[in-house]
Amino acid sequence: MESVERKIDLLRTITPFSTLPTAPLRPVAQAAEVVRFGAGAVIVRQGDPGDAVYGLLEGTAEVWLEEPAQQPVLLRTMRSGQLFGETAVLYRGPRSATIQAKTDVITLRVPGPVFLDLLHASPALAVHVAVVLAQRLASDRHTLASDPTTSDAT
Repeated sequence: MESVERKIDLLRTITPFSTLPTAPLRPVAQAAEVVRFGAGAVIVRQGDPGDAVYGLLEGTAEVWLEEPAQQPVLLRTMRSGQLFGETAVLYRGPRSATIQAKTDVITLRVPGPVFLDLLHASPALAVHVAVVLAQRLASDRHTLASDPTTSDAT
């Protein structure tokens, strides 16, 4: 089990949290848990409830969009330092994609309500997360528009 201080250090390796002071990170670190996944394991599945966000501490993971009538589409590959799962937590809905470990990975899992509390306490972090989500949306639209396996991409 990781100490709170160690989890604060781990949180700081994840880009959105890297510049936050210790005080707002402490409750996040207290609630966070280190979770390991083997290569090929599904970390979150599209359609499942968005109950937590994850920081990728080590390894690589792939983001897949799964549509019933089509082959899955690889949207992006994530590396250490990236945050994922925040979209479903923000709108309290189902996961919009499946995240699968490409290599063995180590993540830091933060419960959704704790993440939302942190966003409320740190408007600069909330803006940073919004910018990252907007960039992902633009990238995903580009990927879907150029992928020959997606016939109705707009």
